[in-house]
Amino acid sequence: MTPVLQILNSGGKDIVPKLDGFWLECSVTEHEDGKSDSASLVCIGPPAEFGLPAEGDEFTILMGWEEQGKPVEQGKFSMQKPRMYGNPRDGHRISLQLRAADYKDKHKHQINKHYDEGKTLGEIVRDQAKALGLEGMVDSELDKVKLPYQLIWQQSRLDYLGELVERYGGSMKPMRGKLLVQKRGASKSASGQQLDTIKIPRHICSEYDFEIDPRSQAKTIAAQWHDPKTGKRKFEKEDTDREGGVFVLPHPFRSQDEAKKAAKSEATERDNRSGTGRCTHPGMPKARAGAPVEMSEFGWPVDGRWKAVTLTKRMDASGGFIQTTEVKAGDDNKTKKSGGSSSSGASSGPSSSGVRPDPVSDGQTKVVG
Repeated sequence: MTPVLQILNSGGKDIVPKLDGFWLECSVTEHEDGKSDSASLVCIGPPAEFGLPAEGDEFTILMGWEEQGKPVEQGKFSMQKPRMYGNPRDGHRISLQLRAADYKDKHKHQINKHYDEGKTLGEIVRDQAKALGLEGMVDSELDKVKLPYQLIWQQSRLDYLGELVERYGGSMKPMRGKLLVQKRGASKSASGQQLDTIKIPRHICSEYDFEIDPRSQAKTIAAQWHDPKTGKRKFEKEDTDREGGVFVLPHPFRSQDEAKKAAKSEATERDNRSGTGRCTHPGMPKARAGAPVEMSEFGWPVDGRWKAVTLTKRMDASGGFIQTTEVKAGDDNKTKKSGGSSSSGASSGPSSSGVRPDPVSDGQTKVVG
């Protein structure tokens, strides 16, 4: 199998052929939500050998295997800063640091704004997304949630939206020109399509590390809210698939609906924290952060469903293409053994259209001009 790398400039021209003999490694890191995706390109220095791109210059990175057809876009990135270093062992090096093009400095600017009671979450997200130059895409259920009076005071648009969406059990991420808001735990792309399952059997892993954490057990999550009709404090409860007592969220919520969503969100997060792990294996060009992951051949409690939190794909000029997949437990309680987990992997998620492992490359990285 032969890896293929393309790095397109803003004009759509591949710059990799011109870097032949200079570039050493290209990596792309994608996060599930919130954090900015990033990329780096390491080349032989010193800088005098070739011109450095200017801050803000945009590039599109594609990776793939020649035998699987066209390379797959990994994201659009803008130049952030160069790093120059050297030592007797490695020689001169230049590392070009890039970040997702959707994250711009103007997004950090603080604003003052308010929304009257009755606005929906979807209306506010789309309004703020438009001001950021993005298209707001909101989960159909979250879209309809009516909100009380909202005040944005000396806060960036993304910070405010992140807190607002989290309060109602959602997650948010700028992604490829869109501001994607979905239910926490959902596995969808920027187009709203379900992400393919990443299948990772143990035999393709060169390295792995999993940790199961039984702490923070609670059978029921409770969120309190004030009922204006009765003047009493009430609770919305969400059961978890665990043993333990009742955990009450510390802060009261303004409505029954908000409390219900908060309890469900906390229950989901506790499942996520029941296990974490990472494994290194051959690169999977179509794999995406946030996608469901199906582990197999490890045995209990690793076998079964997980969720991809961070993906780091690395390609080097000598012909290597590897990927490190970091996962969390998702909605599968790793502290409890069940019949659903076996050496054949979880039963959920697509089996025929999932992202499948690729053979380890032993050839040179192909440069497509």
